[in-house]
Amino acid sequence: MNKLTAFDHVAFRKLFTQFKKKYYSFGSMRGTVSLKEFRDEEVEEIAGFLGVSKLHLLRKGSLALKQFEEQLATSAFAHLSLVELVEAVLKEELQTKEQEQLKKQSVLKSFTAQLQTVLAGCPKWLQQIEKKEYDSRFIWQQQALILPEIQRVATAVANRLPKEQFERLPIFAQRITGNPHAFDVNTMAGKLLVHAAYSLSNEKIPYPKTTEERVELLATLRIVQDDLWNFVTCQGLQGFVAEEVHPVWQAAIDTKSALNMPMRELMLIDYVKPANGNQVWVVENSGVASTLMDANPAAPIICTHGQLRMASWRLLDLLGDNAEIYYSGDLDPEGIRIAEKITERYAGRVHLWHMNLKNYHMGKSDILSEERLAKLQHVKILPEVVHQMRHDKQASYQEAWLLLMINDILRDSR
Repeated sequence: MNKLTAFDHVAFRKLFTQFKKKYYSFGSMRGTVSLKEFRDEEVEEIAGFLGVSKLHLLRKGSLALKQFEEQLATSAFAHLSLVELVEAVLKEELQTKEQEQLKKQSVLKSFTAQLQTVLAGCPKWLQQIEKKEYDSRFIWQQQALILPEIQRVATAVANRLPKEQFERLPIFAQRITGNPHAFDVNTMAGKLLVHAAYSLSNEKIPYPKTTEERVELLATLRIVQDDLWNFVTCQGLQGFVAEEVHPVWQAAIDTKSALNMPMRELMLIDYVKPANGNQVWVVENSGVASTLMDANPAAPIICTHGQLRMASWRLLDLLGDNAEIYYSGDLDPEGIRIAEKITERYAGRVHLWHMNLKNYHMGKSDILSEERLAKLQHVKILPEVVHQMRHDKQASYQEAWLLLMINDILRDSR
């Protein structure tokens, strides 16, 4: 085989790159390429091979691939097709668009088959991935490269602790993989674990964007990422271990003190009940909660500090079925959505406390943006309030009816 040094000039590499594009588009070496981007000396080099003048090519401004192929057939390189020559000079295998698509389809089919095998034990996760929605885009971009990590996470999910038992994330990772950092948030396995939790969750929630949302989602797999900073505030509640009241909870009742109870401690509690009666007053605003506690230091009160975090859900889950939950939040899109989550989770024993049309008119304040109002689109509770809020485009805050709430908990204590 003759050496290809005759085509070492940059002119041919530049020309053959254009030929490659034509081959990709048409599936064969045909069409013409423009010479407008070629320098005079480059055109001269090409003209020399073709046996024509530089001036001729410059005037023409383009070159037909057929002309180059015909000249190749009369040269010392006649044993090579134009495809073979271009591949040899560019040192790569040429591919047509059709071939590329068939290859992609083959790779996709192979990946899908492997995915179905790997996730045979996690059908809900498989179904979510196969939807090919935005949350699983990173999986389809990686395809086969990500399969070992998917297998690792599928194994981890299958081997999490039994129901009602929680495990800290690094301990969980160490037990499953031997590496306590295997599921850190910045790793691919950590990202997949969050996606698995999202897919397996029975709640209709958006894909997590914040650290707090990821923490809450992992909690649905009974995996705890932060069990100290994640806390809920309460008073007037008894926490039981087996059938004995935990001494810390009892001391808080005896001294009429509020407890900031972290998830770390809530994991040790078997169940919770009000120290008096069966009503539990739940609010999300810490200022409101503290004022209610001042008014009645013995009342069973829970403060979630805004959107319910893992500790808040854990405490509410620990309440016995006979506990009646009285929830009060702001009458704005976010507050109503919190109320809806609570009523859905504890259906039949949640009372929306002063969350009605009358109270909405009492505390109307901020103008709501269209973005915030859009959060009401799928809300199913408080239809009269939601309708009025959409009409008035105003939020209403519970501080406006705080005195009514105080009267309720004082009346309950008498």
